[in-house]
Amino acid sequence: MASNSNATDSFPYPGGSVVGVLTDDATFEEARQRLERSGFGADRCDVLHGDQGLARIDVQGEAHGAIGDITRWVQGALSDDADHVRRYVEYLRAGDYVVGVAVGDDEAAKERAADAFRAAHAEFLNYYGENYVEDLRAGA
Repeated sequence: MASNSNATDSFPYPGGSVVGVLTDDATFEEARQRLERSGFGADRCDVLHGDQGLARIDVQGEAHGAIGDITRWVQGALSDDADHVRRYVEYLRAGDYVVGVAVGDDEAAKERAADAFRAAHAEFLNYYGENYVEDLRAGA
């Protein structure tokens, strides 16, 4: 699973994606295999790791132009999304992986991706809908 190089960056807001944090190489590899078996190839996955991942998170939104600036401002003012961004930055600085899987609004795909992440012991597992964030951790 490699970083998706789509022309449109899914960050600063990964709408239509299930996003999970994998804390080491072993859980990352397990998640990669489980996601692949669940029908999610590399073209549907977005991997953030290391300095490149930190740059893509773009805490201030500056690297994503006016849209990024506005998105980060709205997130800070109207939602908990800014807290999510800060948590993702903490995970990335610790050497963890932040992986997003594009599922759109397909409920079955969302559940398959979430199940694959849970089985690989992902942390901080969320689905980012158009206007909401859903916590997908088991029992949450």
